[in-house]
Amino acid sequence: MSTDQAVVRRLLASHAAAGVAMSLVWPLLLVLVWDRAGDTSRGALLLGLTGAARMLPYVLLSWATGSLGDRFRRDRVLRATLVGRIAMAVGVAVALAEGWLLVAVLAASAAVVCGTPAYPLLAATIPQVAGESRRRATEVLVTIEVGAFVVGPALGGVLLGAHLRAWIPAGAVLLSVVALLLVTAVRLPGPIHTLSDAPSLREMFGTVRSTPAVLAALAVVAVLNLIDGAASLALLPMTQEVWRHDDGGFGLATAWLGFGALGAPLLWWIRGSAVRRRRVGLVLLAVALSVVALSPTLAWGLAPLAVVGAATVHVESAVTESIQDGIADEHRAGVLGLADSVMVGAGMLGALAAPWLVELAGPRALFLGIALAGAGTVWVRGGVSACCQSVRISAASASSSTERSLCSATGDWCAVMSSSASARLAKSSR
Repeated sequence: MSTDQAVVRRLLASHAAAGVAMSLVWPLLLVLVWDRAGDTSRGALLLGLTGAARMLPYVLLSWATGSLGDRFRRDRVLRATLVGRIAMAVGVAVALAEGWLLVAVLAASAAVVCGTPAYPLLAATIPQVAGESRRRATEVLVTIEVGAFVVGPALGGVLLGAHLRAWIPAGAVLLSVVALLLVTAVRLPGPIHTLSDAPSLREMFGTVRSTPAVLAALAVVAVLNLIDGAASLALLPMTQEVWRHDDGGFGLATAWLGFGALGAPLLWWIRGSAVRRRRVGLVLLAVALSVVALSPTLAWGLAPLAVVGAATVHVESAVTESIQDGIADEHRAGVLGLADSVMVGAGMLGALAAPWLVELAGPRALFLGIALAGAGTVWVRGGVSACCQSVRISAASASSSTERSLCSATGDWCAVMSSSASARLAKSSR
């Protein structure tokens, strides 16, 4: 095993441990909030705010904190995030021991804030440290990132028994310490700047606007997570009203959808460029959602739900690779942080819209609708990206000022067309 591969494995293991640690305490916090306030008029509101405290930091901050990996040494930023998470995990443990529930929720949310730079930073670093294994390492990283949202709460739920729940905060601290120890001696390549010449957020957004392939990737990942958020919420009425099962059936369906995400590496047989793999993954997603919509019973719907989970991670991995390829290293972590904000924000919007859409059209129609949205997303970028890639090559090789001006103008046209396509897609998905 080469040194770089050893570094990749340490990074991935550390990210897995840290991700599970951050998610581990949230089921306990939700249960404690409901036990304390569930019988009051504010119970539902407080429960919703507690759930939002876990997700909102990604939406509000990832687009900005992700760029820390473009401004400072990436290994130092990574270790700083882990030290912050350890401190907040200790804070959660102390607060729960003292009965300070609000402080515990705030500390758990602060741990999420501390962790927001980590995923964009690692995804930006993978191309340099993984070499030829970049594609596989990226898919494993995305699987870990998505899986942590499932595995952490699942483990936390298992430990909610009266004799085990006291170990949850300690487990979060221990896993966070393990994550830090795994990367203590790791040094990561990355752009090194002084504070005066470090790229600004304005420059990062300008790079995104001028890169049609990245605009298309962000549009795809937005629609993908709208679909994912809507499907997760629509499973409840689908399970109870269509498949005639109780809450246990909903839990089983959710588990197949969530743990199916861990099966994304099984889609290794989908080969080719990032765009091709993204398109095949979207087709697979659309077919699986259609099968779920038409399934007569819960048993028939479980396997396609697992395929939905795996295909979602596969597409997100291909989108991440498109951003890795399309953005220079000096802006890469920031743009991946922006993608993280887009993903989580779109997922929240999908979850918010799902109950209204189910009431309007029914759960089967909603699943068929999001299947069509996934199928329609296959063609985002299309010929525009090929044109823009050709334009960028021409602009780089043009020897005369006239040729450069022509290529620049055509590139601007491509950016406008890509933005227009993304806008039409967003409008149609609504």
